Amino acid sequence: MSVNPVPAAPPEKSATLRDLASALPDFALAVVCLLAWIAPEALTPGVVPWILLTMLVEFVVVHSAPFMGLQLVSDMPAARKLRNVVAIGLFYSVFLLGFSLAFHAWWPFVSFWLLTANRLTVLTFRQGREGRESATLKASWAAGALCYLGGVFLTTLLPLPRLGLDPAFVESLRLTGGGLWIEQPWRVLAFGAFYFATVGFLEATGFRALTPKPAR
Repeated sequence: MSVNPVPAAPPEKSATLRDLASALPDFALAVVCLLAWIAPEALTPGVVPWILLTMLVEFVVVHSAPFMGLQLVSDMPAARKLRNVVAIGLFYSVFLLGFSLAFHAWWPFVSFWLLTANRLTVLTFRQGREGRESATLKASWAAGALCYLGGVFLTTLLPLPRLGLDPAFVESLRLTGGGLWIEQPWRVLAFGAFYFATVGFLEATGFRALTPKPAR
């Protein structure tokens, strides 16, 4: 007697909503970067230097968040997890000291923890399904690294328009230091818009494009 196979259950609607909720901060940051590129004078003064420093801090977050996440999904006692996460955060905070001194600002430390929390929403919203939290976390790290490196590559090589950042506005920013992002700050705004929008899209789909399929 043949037995009809049981059809696979459709994805839970709540899972899709969790994915979208997890992606919302990234989409919001992408919109801010895009608006700063198109019409910076319509936003709060100082938004361009803030985005520039945010993208530098995000580079540190891309490295640190996976280590913190792997601690959180481990089988260690909760107290040890917390201790390890704090230790990792303090270690990476040392790198932010240079950013703070260069920009004469203390908020990079706050941004670091907020951006780290944003990267760990994959755990907060339980995007890892059926005990696959570790695989989903690794996929989110791969997404962040690929989007960051790819975004830097594209926005460095491609000819990008100034849009709202005319020479007079760039001069008014009084950015210190050197480098492409200082001399042509519209590139870091384009990078931020690309990076956060792409990561947000992958996050909204549950990182399925980067998560290995479970063995049948």
